[in-house]
Amino acid sequence: MPRKVVDVHGHIVAPAELYSYREFLIGTRGHYGRRLKGFEEHREGMSYGRTGVIPPEELKHFAEEHIAWLDRVGTDVQLVSARPYSLMHSEKPARIVHWWAQAVNDCIAVQSEFYPERIQGIANLPVVWNEPISVVFEELERCVTELGFVGVLVNPDPSEGRAPQDVPGLGDEFWWPLYEKLVEYELPMLVHSTGCVSLRENQSLHFISEESTAVMSLAQSEVFDAFPDLKVVVPHGGGAIPYQIGRFRGTYWEGTGRAGTFDDAIRKLYYDTCLYTPESLELLVQAIGADRVVLGTERPGDGSHKKTPAEGWADDIAAVLRSNPANSEKDLDLMLGDTALDIYPRLRRNLERAAGTEPAASAS
Repeated sequence: MPRKVVDVHGHIVAPAELYSYREFLIGTRGHYGRRLKGFEEHREGMSYGRTGVIPPEELKHFAEEHIAWLDRVGTDVQLVSARPYSLMHSEKPARIVHWWAQAVNDCIAVQSEFYPERIQGIANLPVVWNEPISVVFEELERCVTELGFVGVLVNPDPSEGRAPQDVPGLGDEFWWPLYEKLVEYELPMLVHSTGCVSLRENQSLHFISEESTAVMSLAQSEVFDAFPDLKVVVPHGGGAIPYQIGRFRGTYWEGTGRAGTFDDAIRKLYYDTCLYTPESLELLVQAIGADRVVLGTERPGDGSHKKTPAEGWADDIAAVLRSNPANSEKDLDLMLGDTALDIYPRLRRNLERAAGTEPAASAS
């Protein structure tokens, strides 16, 4: 397969109707079912199955807008999940969490079907606060066997800031049945918190807090002993951990009784480049190593703004990596696509299939 620039961290671009459907679910709490009465009369032939809640041609139009953003920075393929703030894992009843995750997954699947060489799906798992992780298995299997998704998004705080102290860390055995499924299906997980209702922090800060907690919980756990083939990607440069690495190399880590060094432990995970300053990106690569860094931009997303006319777009992150003379050609190849294709085997197979280059033995 020709070398590709792979962005592992993107979110769906979709019309307002999709989010109106979310408000319908929250407003009715599912009392009137998952269908918006009267909606389908205006969308002849539309269903709430494979095409979600938006007509396919409309989803295609928004996918084209999305791809135009990718073209401006030379991204070949992006892995796309829900807008995290929208996932409402702490809402009740649980059925509306499931219906919303299914609707967004369906919309992503439609866009991927139109443009399989540009957009690939990351499953939004309907994790529900105070329910066992097994509630996501049905949708997980559907996303793999029917929708052809290549990874999953896992929210480490389904309470969404309501009671994070009551949510088991990602190193806890609460999550192990999910990890077993992910290894079985060859699905990396993107650790990404979603909304936050706390008055003490907004959602962007909550992302960083939860990612930092996730790294520490996994690093100090037995997860990678039990699941050595599990692949975990932590977005936004790993939260705060790479930038506080000196603190955790010291007595805090020595007191855990874990074998190896703190650096060894955190290098069992992968970290995306969803950072918007050259200084942060440089420190991430130095602290973690280029072989554990994968391109992530959220483009189009929070970073899609011009810093200054001279500096250009904040989320043209590949250009920043290329501009740093400390990054060798080998480093750039790893970060911009080779590592992603290695840790996302379903992505590689999907792209080979889309390009018509899939080996005959793998065509099943």
